Amino acid sequence: MGKKSRNGTIDLDNESNTPPILDIGFSDPLFSTAAHPTRPVIVSGLGTGHVFCHSYNAEALENSLSAERSNFLSKEKTNKVQLSSLKKKWWRTEGDHANLVGDEAVSICWKTRRHKGSCRSVMFDILENEAGDNVFTVGTDNMLKKAKTETGKVQSKIDMSAYLEGIPRDAITTLAMSNTHPFLVSGSENGSIFVFDSTNLSAGKLKFRLGNVQEDAINKILPMPAVSAYHFLALGSTRLAHIDIRKGIISQSDDQADELLSMCYPADFVNANKNDTVIVTHGEGVITLWRNSTNGLSDQISRVKVNKNASIDAIISTMNSGDDSLVNSVWCGDSEGYLHRVDYKRGKVAETRVHSSVMSKSGAVDEVGGLDIDYEYRLVSSGMEGLKIWSGQAFEEIENFESDDANGEDSSSDDLESSEFDSDVCFSGSDQDVDDGESGSDLEIASATEQEAADGDVNDFVEEVSNASEERPKINKKKRGDVFQIVQKAKKEKIDIGKFAKKKHERDDKPHSGVKNKERSVKKGGSTSGIAKFDGL
Repeated sequence: MGKKSRNGTIDLDNESNTPPILDIGFSDPLFSTAAHPTRPVIVSGLGTGHVFCHSYNAEALENSLSAERSNFLSKEKTNKVQLSSLKKKWWRTEGDHANLVGDEAVSICWKTRRHKGSCRSVMFDILENEAGDNVFTVGTDNMLKKAKTETGKVQSKIDMSAYLEGIPRDAITTLAMSNTHPFLVSGSENGSIFVFDSTNLSAGKLKFRLGNVQEDAINKILPMPAVSAYHFLALGSTRLAHIDIRKGIISQSDDQADELLSMCYPADFVNANKNDTVIVTHGEGVITLWRNSTNGLSDQISRVKVNKNASIDAIISTMNSGDDSLVNSVWCGDSEGYLHRVDYKRGKVAETRVHSSVMSKSGAVDEVGGLDIDYEYRLVSSGMEGLKIWSGQAFEEIENFESDDANGEDSSSDDLESSEFDSDVCFSGSDQDVDDGESGSDLEIASATEQEAADGDVNDFVEEVSNASEERPKINKKKRGDVFQIVQKAKKEKIDIGKFAKKKHERDDKPHSGVKNKERSVKKGGSTSGIAKFDGL
């Protein structure tokens, strides 16, 4: 998706008061991210072909955020805080993923150059009894690889070039998996579907192949386990297709006259292990509801306007997370850098967050290209320039208050107040280069010069970069569960973040209006979305 300057019309006076706990900037284009289903681990695929594995201590980051926030509110006299306008952030920020100095709160577990060109898609294994144990990546070199999450070592791989046709040659755009059968499903730029055995890629056997599922690139694939392990939804171009990977297309929707970019199942259907209803995002700034039992997925049955000036490029279920207010909601990311929690049953946007700053380092908005949910149901958002992990705490609205003391400066400390963290996150504590375990040893970590060489040999050597101490307490792992079997969590206790700064007596007069939002002129012209984000990379 191409970048554009922000000229949106979103009302940031109503910006959510939920901040991120971690913000990592990327100096190289970030194409894909995946959150581990049971551990605080994020894997990222870059435009250079590199893959990074970061770990984080969520409890430490949440505690640091709360401390910085309380410190700010105890010094400031305000009745509204606009998070996107804060000069000094309350949360942990890292400017460059590659130069991150690890500590107990966040660190790099391993990194490697996995593909020539760009790494287009990364995803964790969701097969039963193996969820999160392995990570799959695919690149523009047409190599599909399976590696151990703990070490980054490649276990098996397959060169897909022999199966890709066309001039120029077809390329893989997205990956999906069955959680009950060893089916690794990939979609291509030419609208084809390829299915491999996820347990043994090196066998080189193509299990199933479907051609011409879509007229253009496959943007998203979803399994339908409630129907059959062989049934999937394939989204691309302007249509939604229901397919059987053994037999072909079961049904295809009417032409929507608008690019369909991503899709997900609503939280209540995810939790009930149902696949009857799916929510689809559009290039014209809306999401639409589809129901198989209503019309066989031939057409949308309702729609919600989200942002008329942007494309909705990413969507994911909230997975409920034990919060009744989220059960009918989905998270959406748009091309203006906003995150929207949309209540699809009420047909309205319930919450808006800002993923990217008004003006990023490139002079443009970092569009939201990916969304995920971490092991404790926190939202993870990513664009080409960085990723954010959002707080899982439920903060109350900031009420009007005045501090008894004189106003002070914003807190600028990024240091964590406690050193006793659960940091059993990285999988190894040694700083060494690790062989990937494959035959031969012709691969090594790319130097700065090698990274720039598009036709150089790809490196499957893995550099482990853990700065955690040798003796670390065991982390209390809270399993999110796989995407189709979600564990219901207890409702979250709300935290009154103004309790340290409220006056002893409540003011009688009503709070003054919050910070006024600057007027924004609307820039006309559509954004480049979907597979076009890979152009030239």
